[in-house]
Amino acid sequence: MNIVVAGGGTVARIDDVRHLANISTGRTAAQITEAWLDRGDSVWHIHTPAAILPVHRLAALDLTAAEPTAELDRLARLQERWKQIQGRLHLVPLVEGSVDEYQRTLQSVLQSRPIDIAFLPIAVSDYIPEPALGKIGSDHETLTITCHRAPKVIRMVRDWSPALYLVGFKLLSGVPREVLVREAERACLTNRADLTVANDLESIRAGRHEFHLARPGQPIETLPAGPRLAERLVEQVALWATQTPREPQP
Repeated sequence: MNIVVAGGGTVARIDDVRHLANISTGRTAAQITEAWLDRGDSVWHIHTPAAILPVHRLAALDLTAAEPTAELDRLARLQERWKQIQGRLHLVPLVEGSVDEYQRTLQSVLQSRPIDIAFLPIAVSDYIPEPALGKIGSDHETLTITCHRAPKVIRMVRDWSPALYLVGFKLLSGVPREVLVREAERACLTNRADLTVANDLESIRAGRHEFHLARPGQPIETLPAGPRLAERLVEQVALWATQTPREPQP
């Protein structure tokens, strides 16, 4: 299958040297891409400038490893893995990382080839400042920044590629499970998504990262915290996507 994954966090310019950003690292997106690649699929991985990249996140040499030989063996296995998947991994970098650039890039990727599934865990800016020319002075006691709502890119995806299986993500922090689930169900409808993956930042930081899976008209299913969380998500989506009737793509 052909898969699109988008990861990292977009930025919104305040002036020539400052911007608003978020804490997304792109790690989950990278893990999702790796899981699809290991299944034998092809992935177009759209990423913001500072995002962690698939496979590359595993490539750093651990100089503190107790057994240097074992560390070299690990890197050799990683190199072999890279050889097996590199022809199916298509990195699509965002140069500026803005919402507008992401929108244009995602549309281009989706409309340039048939895509079966799109995973969009990318953290897209909700508000965009009115950027100032040059650099705002640093001697102000207070600074007011006027922002406007950013376009919801995920809501455009169904128009660009009606037949794909669309997976959105919803991140909240420190809310009860029922609130998180309710917001995920609402996102499915407003985004015209087949699935919304909900998770809570407070739980992630506490080491209890789990996914709540919301689908229109279906009961909530939860993937509990534990090893291979991204891989388990990919396995479930691969099953659901094949069970969802689609019109043939041009």
